[in-house]
Amino acid sequence: MTAITMRGTNVRPLGLVTVAASLIGAACAVVILAWPPQVSEQWYSYPFDPTGYVVSQSFFAVHHLGILAGLYGLALVTWPGAGRMIKAGLIIAGVGMIGLTACELFAITAANAQVGTPAADAVDNAYGAPMIGVGIGLVLAGAGLLRRKLAAGGITLALGVYVFVPLFPAVFGPMVLGRIAIGVWMLMFAALGVALMRTER
Repeated sequence: MTAITMRGTNVRPLGLVTVAASLIGAACAVVILAWPPQVSEQWYSYPFDPTGYVVSQSFFAVHHLGILAGLYGLALVTWPGAGRMIKAGLIIAGVGMIGLTACELFAITAANAQVGTPAADAVDNAYGAPMIGVGIGLVLAGAGLLRRKLAAGGITLALGVYVFVPLFPAVFGPMVLGRIAIGVWMLMFAALGVALMRTER
């Protein structure tokens, strides 16, 4: 595979941040699945109590910034001379990821809510649009990058397709399936980070 190259640009630090954030995200999925339940499954904060839930959601919001660093790094090395499809895709994906970051903070409002209540449903519904935006953006950018025969094209396209199958249905299904799907998605972002780390200055 061809490394991403752009004269005068060094995005290896951003790639390292992406790898670290992605691996932490995957580890968090495992931790949540293994965490001893502190409340019943009727509570939206499950398996955490409200305090633990607030802490975890705040951490997830900060964590998303590490993933956003990968998208920013990808934009840095492809933007000059990139076609409209790549640029539009990266912008849409970036806005979507920022939206997901905001959703993690908004989810704190349901810390004391039960599943199925208006507060819980509002949080669930809020995630839909940003997730679709990230998926569409990555698909567009990935398809455009593949045309340029860059290594990041394949993983970027795969990240976008994964949003729709299986991530989207999984996160709105059983908690276990959702966390497993998120964990795999994080590992895929780690691959993007590795591609950025291989970038030649």
